[in-house]
Amino acid sequence: MSVQAVDGSSNVRSTPVTRDPAAEVVGRATDPRTGQVDTQRIANWVVEARQSDPQGAEAAHAAIERQLLDSGRLVELGHYHQDVQQAARESLVPDAVPGGLWGAGQGMVQQGGQLLRDNPILVKQWEPTTSAWTGKGGFTRGLTDLLNAGGIQIAPTVNAPPPGSLGRTSGVPSAVANNTNGALARDAIADRWRAAGAQVATEVPVQGGARVVDVVAQPPATDPRMQQRIEIESKVGRTGLDSGIRGQVANDVAALEANRGMRGAGQLLENVGKVARPVGVVLDAISLTQAYQADGNRIGENTGRTASGIAGGALGGWGGAAAGAAIGTAIFPGVGTVVGGVIGGIAGAFGGDAAGRGIFDTVKGWF
Repeated sequence: MSVQAVDGSSNVRSTPVTRDPAAEVVGRATDPRTGQVDTQRIANWVVEARQSDPQGAEAAHAAIERQLLDSGRLVELGHYHQDVQQAARESLVPDAVPGGLWGAGQGMVQQGGQLLRDNPILVKQWEPTTSAWTGKGGFTRGLTDLLNAGGIQIAPTVNAPPPGSLGRTSGVPSAVANNTNGALARDAIADRWRAAGAQVATEVPVQGGARVVDVVAQPPATDPRMQQRIEIESKVGRTGLDSGIRGQVANDVAALEANRGMRGAGQLLENVGKVARPVGVVLDAISLTQAYQADGNRIGENTGRTASGIAGGALGGWGGAAAGAAIGTAIFPGVGTVVGGVIGGIAGAFGGDAAGRGIFDTVKGWF
Protein backbone atom coordinates (compact mmCIF):
# COMPACT_ATOMS: atom_id res chain seq x y z
CA MET A 1 0.00 0.00 0.00
CA SER A 2 1.28 3.50 -0.75
CA VAL A 3 0.20 7.13 -0.75
CA GLN A 4 0.97 9.78 -3.33
CA ALA A 5 3.11 12.80 -2.53
CA VAL A 6 4.44 15.74 -4.50
CA ASP A 7 8.20 16.22 -4.81
CA GLY A 8 10.03 19.44 -5.53
CA SER A 9 9.51 19.12 -9.30
CA SER A 10 5.76 18.59 -8.96
CA ASN A 11 6.07 14.98 -10.14
CA VAL A 12 3.93 12.47 -8.29
CA ARG A 13 5.90 9.70 -6.65
CA SER A 14 5.02 6.77 -4.37
CA THR A 15 6.37 6.43 -0.86
CA PRO A 16 5.84 3.59 1.58
CA VAL A 17 3.10 4.14 4.12
CA THR A 18 4.41 4.66 7.58
CA ARG A 19 3.48 2.04 10.12
CA ASP A 20 2.42 4.78 12.53
CA PRO A 21 -1.39 4.44 12.55
CA ALA A 22 -1.90 8.16 13.24
CA ALA A 23 0.32 9.10 10.31
CA GLU A 24 -1.53 6.60 8.13
CA VAL A 25 -4.93 8.07 8.98
CA VAL A 26 -3.66 11.60 8.36
CA GLY A 27 -2.14 10.40 5.10
CA ARG A 28 -5.43 8.92 3.93
CA ALA A 29 -7.10 12.28 4.49
CA THR A 30 -4.35 14.24 2.71
CA ASP A 31 -4.92 15.46 -0.86
CA PRO A 32 -2.01 13.96 -2.90
CA ARG A 33 -2.07 16.92 -5.29
CA THR A 34 -2.07 19.80 -2.83
CA GLY A 35 -0.84 18.18 0.38
CA GLN A 36 -3.79 19.66 2.29
CA VAL A 37 -5.28 17.62 5.13
CA ASP A 38 -9.05 17.19 5.21
CA THR A 39 -9.35 17.67 8.97
CA GLN A 40 -13.13 17.55 8.86
CA ARG A 41 -12.96 14.05 7.43
CA ILE A 42 -10.63 12.86 10.19
CA ALA A 43 -12.80 14.49 12.84
CA ASN A 44 -15.88 12.66 11.55
CA TRP A 45 -14.01 9.35 11.65
CA VAL A 46 -12.90 9.83 15.26
CA VAL A 47 -16.29 11.00 16.49
CA GLU A 48 -18.06 8.13 14.72
CA ALA A 49 -15.58 5.62 16.13
CA ARG A 50 -16.22 6.98 19.61
CA GLN A 51 -19.73 5.54 19.57
CA SER A 52 -18.31 2.01 19.69
CA ASP A 53 -14.97 2.54 21.41
CA PRO A 54 -14.82 5.79 23.42
CA GLN A 55 -11.44 5.14 25.03
CA GLY A 56 -9.86 4.06 21.77
CA ALA A 57 -11.24 7.10 20.01
CA GLU A 58 -9.80 9.39 22.66
CA ALA A 59 -6.39 7.74 22.24
CA ALA A 60 -6.72 8.11 18.48
CA HIS A 61 -7.71 11.74 18.88
CA ALA A 62 -4.61 12.46 20.98
CA ALA A 63 -2.27 10.60 18.61
CA ILE A 64 -3.65 12.47 15.58
CA GLU A 65 -3.03 15.74 17.41
CA ARG A 66 0.54 14.67 18.07
CA GLN A 67 1.03 13.68 14.45
CA LEU A 68 -0.18 17.09 13.23
CA LEU A 69 1.92 18.86 15.84
CA ASP A 70 5.11 16.88 15.18
CA SER A 71 4.78 17.44 11.43
CA GLY A 72 4.48 21.20 11.94
CA ARG A 73 0.87 21.38 10.77
CA LEU A 74 -0.25 23.88 13.41
CA VAL A 75 -2.91 25.45 11.17
CA GLU A 76 -4.39 22.02 10.41
CA LEU A 77 -4.24 21.23 14.14
CA GLY A 78 -6.41 24.25 14.86
CA HIS A 79 -8.86 23.30 12.10
CA TYR A 80 -8.96 19.73 13.38
CA HIS A 81 -9.92 20.90 16.88
CA GLN A 82 -12.75 23.01 15.50
CA ASP A 83 -13.97 20.18 13.26
CA VAL A 84 -13.93 17.71 16.18
CA GLN A 85 -16.03 20.04 18.29
CA GLN A 86 -18.56 20.53 15.52
CA ALA A 87 -18.74 16.84 14.65
CA ALA A 88 -19.14 15.90 18.32
CA ARG A 89 -21.97 18.39 18.84
CA GLU A 90 -23.77 17.13 15.76
CA SER A 91 -23.39 13.51 16.87
CA LEU A 92 -24.90 13.94 20.33
CA VAL A 93 -28.38 12.53 20.80
CA PRO A 94 -30.70 15.57 21.14
CA ASP A 95 -32.93 13.94 23.74
CA ALA A 96 -30.09 12.79 25.99
CA VAL A 97 -29.67 16.18 27.63
CA PRO A 98 -31.57 19.33 26.61
CA GLY A 99 -29.20 21.04 24.21
CA GLY A 100 -26.77 18.09 24.18
CA LEU A 101 -23.47 18.38 26.03
CA TRP A 102 -23.50 22.08 25.23
CA GLY A 103 -26.81 22.39 27.10
CA ALA A 104 -25.49 20.38 30.04
CA GLY A 105 -22.44 22.62 30.19
CA GLN A 106 -24.58 25.73 30.03
CA GLY A 107 -26.72 24.37 32.85
CA MET A 108 -23.64 23.72 34.95
CA VAL A 109 -22.37 27.25 34.41
CA GLN A 110 -25.76 28.72 35.36
CA GLN A 111 -26.21 26.56 38.45
CA GLY A 112 -22.62 27.10 39.52
CA GLY A 113 -23.05 30.86 39.16
CA GLN A 114 -26.29 30.77 41.14
CA LEU A 115 -24.59 28.77 43.89
CA LEU A 116 -21.88 31.41 44.11
CA ARG A 117 -24.44 34.23 44.22
CA ASP A 118 -26.46 32.47 46.92
CA ASN A 119 -23.34 31.86 49.01
CA PRO A 120 -21.24 35.05 49.14
CA ILE A 121 -17.60 34.84 50.20
CA LEU A 122 -17.87 34.56 53.97
CA VAL A 123 -15.46 36.56 56.12
CA LYS A 124 -15.56 36.12 59.88
CA GLN A 125 -14.05 39.02 61.82
CA TRP A 126 -13.77 39.66 65.54
CA GLU A 127 -13.39 43.30 66.55
CA PRO A 128 -12.38 44.49 70.06
CA THR A 129 -13.39 47.73 71.73
CA THR A 130 -11.97 49.18 74.94
CA SER A 131 -14.44 49.13 77.83
CA ALA A 132 -15.23 52.50 79.40
CA TRP A 133 -15.95 50.60 82.63
CA THR A 134 -12.66 48.66 82.94
CA GLY A 135 -10.40 50.68 80.65
CA LYS A 136 -9.26 47.44 79.01
CA GLY A 137 -9.78 45.89 75.58
CA GLY A 138 -8.39 43.36 73.12
CA PHE A 139 -7.96 39.60 73.06
CA THR A 140 -5.72 37.34 75.09
CA ARG A 141 -2.91 35.41 73.39
CA GLY A 142 -4.87 32.15 73.66
CA LEU A 143 -7.95 33.60 71.98
CA THR A 144 -5.84 35.31 69.31
CA ASP A 145 -4.12 32.03 68.46
CA LEU A 146 -7.44 30.16 68.32
CA LEU A 147 -8.99 32.75 66.00
CA ASN A 148 -5.97 32.74 63.70
CA ALA A 149 -5.94 28.95 63.55
CA GLY A 150 -9.60 28.93 62.52
CA GLY A 151 -9.17 31.43 59.71
CA ILE A 152 -11.07 34.16 61.59
CA GLN A 153 -9.85 37.70 61.00
CA ILE A 154 -9.00 40.03 63.88
CA ALA A 155 -9.42 43.79 63.51
CA PRO A 156 -5.97 45.40 63.41
CA THR A 157 -6.69 47.92 66.18
CA VAL A 158 -8.69 48.06 69.39
CA ASN A 159 -11.50 50.62 69.05
CA ALA A 160 -11.82 53.44 71.58
CA PRO A 161 -15.00 53.56 73.69
CA PRO A 162 -17.71 55.15 71.53
CA PRO A 163 -19.43 58.36 72.65
CA GLY A 164 -22.03 57.73 75.35
CA SER A 165 -20.20 54.77 76.88
CA LEU A 166 -20.71 54.34 80.62
CA GLY A 167 -17.89 54.22 83.15
CA ARG A 168 -17.70 53.41 86.86
CA THR A 169 -18.69 56.97 87.77
CA SER A 170 -21.90 56.83 85.73
CA GLY A 171 -23.93 55.69 88.72
CA VAL A 172 -25.50 52.69 86.94
CA PRO A 173 -24.99 48.99 87.71
CA SER A 174 -22.14 47.27 85.86
CA ALA A 175 -24.54 44.86 84.10
CA VAL A 176 -26.53 47.79 82.67
CA ALA A 177 -23.32 49.57 81.69
CA ASN A 178 -21.97 46.45 79.94
CA ASN A 179 -25.15 46.06 77.88
CA THR A 180 -25.16 49.74 76.94
CA ASN A 181 -21.48 49.77 76.04
CA GLY A 182 -21.85 46.58 73.99
CA ALA A 183 -24.72 48.03 71.97
CA LEU A 184 -22.83 51.29 71.38
CA ALA A 185 -19.71 49.41 70.20
CA ARG A 186 -21.81 47.27 67.85
CA ASP A 187 -23.61 50.29 66.39
CA ALA A 188 -20.34 52.18 65.92
CA ILE A 189 -18.99 49.29 63.83
CA ALA A 190 -22.20 49.12 61.81
CA ASP A 191 -22.16 52.88 61.18
CA ARG A 192 -18.59 52.69 59.94
CA TRP A 193 -19.52 50.05 57.35
CA ARG A 194 -22.62 51.99 56.27
CA ALA A 195 -20.46 55.05 55.69
CA ALA A 196 -18.29 52.91 53.41
CA GLY A 197 -21.33 52.05 51.26
CA ALA A 198 -22.01 48.54 52.54
CA GLN A 199 -25.42 47.03 53.23
CA VAL A 200 -25.54 46.47 56.99
CA ALA A 201 -27.70 44.55 59.44
CA THR A 202 -27.27 43.94 63.16
CA GLU A 203 -28.15 41.07 65.49
CA VAL A 204 -28.57 38.59 62.63
CA PRO A 205 -29.35 34.92 63.51
CA VAL A 206 -27.30 32.41 61.47
CA GLN A 207 -26.70 28.66 61.42
CA GLY A 208 -30.27 27.92 62.36
CA GLY A 209 -30.11 30.29 65.31
CA ALA A 210 -27.01 28.66 66.80
CA ARG A 211 -25.21 31.95 66.37
CA VAL A 212 -26.31 35.60 66.42
CA VAL A 213 -23.95 37.86 64.49
CA ASP A 214 -23.51 41.36 65.88
CA VAL A 215 -22.93 43.06 62.50
CA VAL A 216 -23.31 41.73 58.95
CA ALA A 217 -21.83 43.95 56.22
CA GLN A 218 -21.98 43.35 52.48
CA PRO A 219 -19.77 45.79 50.54
CA PRO A 220 -20.67 46.63 46.93
CA ALA A 221 -19.43 44.08 44.36
CA THR A 222 -19.11 44.45 40.59
CA ASP A 223 -19.49 40.69 40.11
CA PRO A 224 -22.35 39.29 42.23
CA ARG A 225 -20.61 35.91 42.25
CA MET A 226 -17.75 37.53 44.18
CA GLN A 227 -19.93 39.32 46.74
CA GLN A 228 -18.51 39.34 50.26
CA ARG A 229 -20.49 38.82 53.46
CA ILE A 230 -18.53 40.05 56.46
CA GLU A 231 -19.88 38.75 59.76
CA ILE A 232 -18.44 40.72 62.69
CA GLU A 233 -18.32 39.69 66.33
CA SER A 234 -18.00 42.77 68.55
CA LYS A 235 -16.25 42.31 71.91
CA VAL A 236 -16.00 45.04 74.58
CA GLY A 237 -13.31 44.79 77.24
CA ARG A 238 -10.48 42.31 77.61
CA THR A 239 -11.69 38.99 76.15
CA GLY A 240 -10.13 35.60 76.82
CA LEU A 241 -10.96 31.93 76.42
CA ASP A 242 -13.83 30.31 78.26
CA SER A 243 -16.38 27.67 77.25
CA GLY A 244 -18.76 30.23 75.76
CA ILE A 245 -16.05 31.90 73.68
CA ARG A 246 -14.73 28.53 72.48
CA GLY A 247 -18.23 27.60 71.34
CA GLN A 248 -18.59 30.85 69.39
CA VAL A 249 -15.24 30.26 67.68
CA ALA A 250 -16.20 26.69 66.81
CA ASN A 251 -19.45 27.84 65.21
CA ASP A 252 -17.62 30.48 63.19
CA VAL A 253 -15.03 27.97 61.96
CA ALA A 254 -17.81 25.56 60.94
CA ALA A 255 -19.56 28.34 59.01
CA LEU A 256 -16.35 29.18 57.14
CA GLU A 257 -15.80 25.53 56.20
CA ALA A 258 -19.38 25.15 54.97
CA ASN A 259 -19.07 28.32 52.91
CA ARG A 260 -15.83 27.13 51.31
CA GLY A 261 -17.52 23.85 50.42
CA MET A 262 -20.52 25.52 48.80
CA ARG A 263 -18.41 27.98 46.86
CA GLY A 264 -16.04 25.23 45.81
CA ALA A 265 -18.97 23.30 44.37
CA GLY A 266 -20.18 26.40 42.54
CA GLN A 267 -16.77 27.06 41.05
CA LEU A 268 -16.42 23.42 40.04
CA LEU A 269 -19.74 23.46 38.20
CA GLU A 270 -18.83 26.70 36.46
CA ASN A 271 -15.38 25.51 35.41
CA VAL A 272 -16.48 22.10 34.19
CA GLY A 273 -19.48 23.65 32.45
CA LYS A 274 -17.26 26.11 30.60
CA VAL A 275 -15.14 23.23 29.34
CA ALA A 276 -18.11 21.00 28.56
CA ARG A 277 -19.82 23.61 26.40
CA PRO A 278 -17.26 24.07 23.63
CA VAL A 279 -15.49 20.71 23.75
CA GLY A 280 -17.27 17.59 22.55
CA VAL A 281 -15.12 14.53 22.15
CA VAL A 282 -12.47 15.84 24.52
CA LEU A 283 -14.86 15.41 27.42
CA ASP A 284 -16.48 12.10 28.24
CA ALA A 285 -19.92 13.06 26.97
CA ILE A 286 -21.35 9.60 27.54
CA SER A 287 -20.48 9.30 31.23
CA LEU A 288 -21.43 12.90 31.94
CA THR A 289 -24.77 12.47 30.18
CA GLN A 290 -25.51 9.23 32.01
CA ALA A 291 -24.70 10.86 35.34
CA TYR A 292 -26.96 13.78 34.47
CA GLN A 293 -29.80 11.42 33.56
CA ALA A 294 -29.26 9.37 36.72
CA ASP A 295 -29.79 12.55 38.72
CA GLY A 296 -33.15 13.11 37.01
CA ASN A 297 -31.88 15.53 34.35
CA ARG A 298 -30.43 17.90 36.92
CA ILE A 299 -27.08 18.57 38.57
CA GLY A 300 -26.97 16.09 41.43
CA GLU A 301 -24.67 13.70 43.27
CA ASN A 302 -23.82 11.53 40.27
CA THR A 303 -23.12 14.53 38.05
CA GLY A 304 -21.01 16.11 40.75
CA ARG A 305 -18.89 13.00 41.18
CA THR A 306 -18.34 12.71 37.45
CA ALA A 307 -17.49 16.38 37.18
CA SER A 308 -15.13 16.08 40.14
CA GLY A 309 -13.29 13.31 38.34
CA ILE A 310 -12.93 15.48 35.26
CA ALA A 311 -11.72 18.49 37.19
CA GLY A 312 -9.49 16.40 39.43
CA GLY A 313 -7.28 15.07 36.68
CA ALA A 314 -9.22 12.56 34.61
CA LEU A 315 -8.55 14.75 31.58
CA GLY A 316 -5.10 13.20 31.49
CA GLY A 317 -6.65 9.96 30.29
CA TRP A 318 -7.84 11.74 27.15
CA GLY A 319 -4.33 12.91 26.28
CA GLY A 320 -2.29 15.99 26.98
CA ALA A 321 -3.26 17.83 23.82
CA ALA A 322 -6.92 17.00 24.35
CA ALA A 323 -6.84 18.39 27.87
CA GLY A 324 -4.87 21.39 26.70
CA ALA A 325 -7.45 22.09 24.02
CA ALA A 326 -10.27 21.94 26.56
CA ILE A 327 -8.54 24.24 29.01
CA GLY A 328 -7.32 26.55 26.27
CA THR A 329 -10.79 26.97 24.83
CA ALA A 330 -12.19 27.90 28.23
CA ILE A 331 -9.47 30.47 28.85
CA PHE A 332 -8.93 31.85 25.34
CA PRO A 333 -12.28 31.75 23.47
CA GLY A 334 -11.79 31.64 19.72
CA VAL A 335 -8.04 31.03 19.68
CA GLY A 336 -7.71 29.03 22.87
CA THR A 337 -8.31 25.67 21.24
CA VAL A 338 -5.20 25.98 19.11
CA VAL A 339 -3.11 27.45 21.92
CA GLY A 340 -4.31 24.91 24.46
CA GLY A 341 -3.83 21.99 22.09
CA VAL A 342 -0.25 22.94 21.36
CA ILE A 343 0.49 23.44 25.05
CA GLY A 344 -1.06 20.10 25.91
CA GLY A 345 0.84 18.40 23.09
CA ILE A 346 4.16 19.77 24.28
CA ALA A 347 3.32 18.64 27.80
CA GLY A 348 2.97 15.06 26.55
CA ALA A 349 0.74 12.45 28.19
CA PHE A 350 -0.92 11.43 24.96
CA GLY A 351 -2.17 8.17 26.41
CA GLY A 352 0.02 5.92 24.23
CA ASP A 353 -0.37 4.91 20.63
CA ALA A 354 -0.59 1.25 21.49
CA ALA A 355 -3.90 1.76 23.28
CA GLY A 356 -5.32 3.31 20.14
CA ARG A 357 -4.15 0.78 17.57
CA GLY A 358 -7.42 -1.14 17.70
CA ILE A 359 -9.44 1.93 16.85
CA PHE A 360 -7.05 2.82 14.04
CA ASP A 361 -7.53 -0.63 12.59
CA THR A 362 -11.26 0.05 12.59
CA VAL A 363 -10.82 3.48 11.04
CA LYS A 364 -8.58 2.13 8.30
CA GLY A 365 -11.19 -0.47 7.48
CA TRP A 366 -13.69 2.22 6.48
CA PHE A 367 -11.85 3.16 3.30
